[in-house]
Amino acid sequence: MARRAFSRMSPARWPSLLLAMAVLVVMFLLSGAILAVSVRLLGGLEAHHSVWQAAWPWLLAWRLNLYAALALVWWRKVRPRAVARLRRDYDDGRQALAKLRRLELMTMGILVLLEVTNLINQLGGA
Repeated sequence: MARRAFSRMSPARWPSLLLAMAVLVVMFLLSGAILAVSVRLLGGLEAHHSVWQAAWPWLLAWRLNLYAALALVWWRKVRPRAVARLRRDYDDGRQALAKLRRLELMTMGILVLLEVTNLINQLGGA
């Protein structure tokens, strides 16, 4: 009886939207906690901002390396398996592969826009 009651608590059985919202809430709470701790350790928002400005080039390099690593994993490991699975579709996956390609292009576009926005903010804002 008890085992059945706890089976509903498993995140694998939650609807995907609920799981996405739970992850989003946890992410925001964790980000707020990290910001609060860093502001407290550095002595205020002004000190936090100056440290952030000094670390910006290193953070940019870290993000670009992260994007490159994720792209490498996607192209070498995940994408071939996804394409093989899509090719088993009734139309040989043509429609799904076109959607996948559009999704890849939109993802790259969003990342480029995000980094350009960060660069504009770093150089003084718009």
